[in-house]
Amino acid sequence: MSHLPNIVNDLALILLVAGFTTLLFKKLDQPLVLGYIVAGFLTGPHFDLIPSVVDSANIQTWADIGVIFLMFALGLEFSFYKLKSVGTTAFVATAVAAGGMFVIGYAAGSFLGWGHLDCLFLGGMLCMSSTAIVVKAFADCGIKVEGFAQVALGMLIVEDIVGIVLLVVLPTMAASGSGGNEEILYSIARMIFFLILFFVTGMYLIPSLFKKAKDLLNDESLLVVSLGLCLTMVALVSYLGFSAALGAFLMGSLISEAPNAERIEHLITPVKDLFGAVFFVSVGMLVDPKLLVQYAVPVLVLTAVVIVGQSSMGCLGVLAAGLDLHTAVRCGSALCQIGEFSFILAALGASQHLTSGFLYPIVVAVSVLTTFATPFLIRSAEPAYKALQNILPQKAQKILERYTVRMGEEKEDSDWRDFLKDYCLRLLIFTVLLAAIAVGAEHFLLPELTKTGLPRPHLAAAAVSFLLMAPLLCALLINRTGGADLFTLLWFKRRSNHLPLCVLVLLRVVVVGGFLNFCFHTLAGLSGWLVLAVMAAAVWALSSSDFFLRQYLRVEARFLVNLNEKHMREHREAAGAENEHWFDEEIHVQSYRLSHTSPLAGRKLQDIGFRAYYACNVLQIVSEKGAVIDLPSGIRTLEGGDRLLLIGNRVQLDALANAGAHARMGLQKLAAAVSLRSFMLAQPQDGFIYFALKIDKHSFLLGKTMKEANLRERWQCMVIGIERGAYTINEPHVSLIFENGDLLWLLGRRELLARLAKDHVL
Repeated sequence: MSHLPNIVNDLALILLVAGFTTLLFKKLDQPLVLGYIVAGFLTGPHFDLIPSVVDSANIQTWADIGVIFLMFALGLEFSFYKLKSVGTTAFVATAVAAGGMFVIGYAAGSFLGWGHLDCLFLGGMLCMSSTAIVVKAFADCGIKVEGFAQVALGMLIVEDIVGIVLLVVLPTMAASGSGGNEEILYSIARMIFFLILFFVTGMYLIPSLFKKAKDLLNDESLLVVSLGLCLTMVALVSYLGFSAALGAFLMGSLISEAPNAERIEHLITPVKDLFGAVFFVSVGMLVDPKLLVQYAVPVLVLTAVVIVGQSSMGCLGVLAAGLDLHTAVRCGSALCQIGEFSFILAALGASQHLTSGFLYPIVVAVSVLTTFATPFLIRSAEPAYKALQNILPQKAQKILERYTVRMGEEKEDSDWRDFLKDYCLRLLIFTVLLAAIAVGAEHFLLPELTKTGLPRPHLAAAAVSFLLMAPLLCALLINRTGGADLFTLLWFKRRSNHLPLCVLVLLRVVVVGGFLNFCFHTLAGLSGWLVLAVMAAAVWALSSSDFFLRQYLRVEARFLVNLNEKHMREHREAAGAENEHWFDEEIHVQSYRLSHTSPLAGRKLQDIGFRAYYACNVLQIVSEKGAVIDLPSGIRTLEGGDRLLLIGNRVQLDALANAGAHARMGLQKLAAAVSLRSFMLAQPQDGFIYFALKIDKHSFLLGKTMKEANLRERWQCMVIGIERGAYTINEPHVSLIFENGDLLWLLGRRELLARLAKDHVL
């Protein structure tokens, strides 16, 4: 090679200078990002004392790749489980804080006389704090484990989602000129549709892929496969018209749930560091001292806006979420900076020529100043809180205290909120998946079948679509779209709940009817009474089909295992061996006595439907004469005076208690519910025990459902949980299929379980 390309010389220059500047900033105990930005300024066109970069276009390409790998690494650190675990507090606080800062940022840009698009992007840049800087500051101050720090970190997780949304919405608002509402709403709806579709399918496939190939993947192949998946998602998302950063973040978050995610994160770190360094250096190359001098006033104004606005809006958001003033002030003081997402958003605006040239270096300067100020602001939180206590009138402080107490009480009584959250989320996911099948059938499957010359391609397309939709439609019809236990609890809790619950049931039926109409009318071409008759037959087949329900439960179980298994394993390892079987604290046992006048007396258990309607199991019946029937079968008839021992979780037992009071079942509570663990400790030596049974490829239970295995009748034991990996499925549905590697937790008498274990082995 007689002549080196300019890109090699340029990379040698920027990496060498970046190395020395980061050493200096490390010595000064400052974030390395600032060192990279300084290196970019030194090697950029605005500094003449050392050689400058020649081929800035190629450097920009490397910087774009750097954004992809930065977002991929951020996705690997992200977790849907963490997002679920932060709770409503972080969502409410972030909504108030980020929304308030967006408005303040837009107003500040308007005050400075900037254009509409510059103000929009400025509002987006100022409403996101820096996760990396806050985590480092907490670690340096030794406060990472404190309560307020966990709230702040939860808000930062939600802000990552806000950043992803802004990467899609802001360019759309800019492209629509005046920010047309229809185009913006369409863009957001389209993004939500594809995010849900990619999340659900990816969460089912990606962790499963890494599990299956775990023994075949060494470090080299693991790195290649991970980067290949990342760039494939980037290409797919870019083809659909979204930001490449969105695709990289999404794939990273999916791979983060794989069993070897930590190993992947370790392998990707050098790649991310290299390309990320080039990105931040490219940011520094755009810093023009002349522009900074010219816009010194806006830089100082926006720095003050970020510090004052983020601290006040963050504090207000935490207060709105129902936390106390002390926590709110400390959280607000920690979020007073802008960081990586702001750079990426600024780079997006500059690369698409949506923002003015001065905005990028101004944002960089504001980020540098607020980053330096962060540790001092965190340390000043306590004095600020004490000063605020002295300033606020006693009346205002009492109002805040009452609001905090009231919010805490509302969180405790959250049955409706929990039900609606589960119902709406599941219904949205089901609708997206069904709509994806419908779109694929109409625009891809039907044209391909037509090209093949197949007779009546419409009927074939309708049949394939129905078979693909059937498991989801079956789950909709049997109420797998919301907590069935909570539905029962709310139904018997108040009579006024009946109407809204009926409306929600009707909504599920309407969704099912709409997609059945698509299959049989739009695709198959049926009409009139014929399509109604076929739809009615389909509804009957779906609601009574064990096959379709089994297929749905198999997919749902695998999805839940992939989503939760890694975090449940970490939870168990942190809790220690003594809490290994944690599900026995989730399940409770409740004793009742059946009155002689009860309408249940003289009826069989299978007709009463304790399990079907309330998801509770009858563990034992003790008659008035003292006869004990353990794990009674469905044909057992109840008699007045019987003592029933029922097992279920808190919601299920509460639903039964409310139903008993409402319907006058004649069930009298004999004692407060106790956890299964406490109940087992109080058992005599020959009493109930629970026992783990491992299913392997030789097991006679493999591939069977609980209903087919008939464990209650054959060995008089019940399945109280199934462990798949580290994730436990509590109170599994009777149609769930046993898989290789499952660990069944069975409850029954010692001698019968011993016989089951012997039969299973032999």
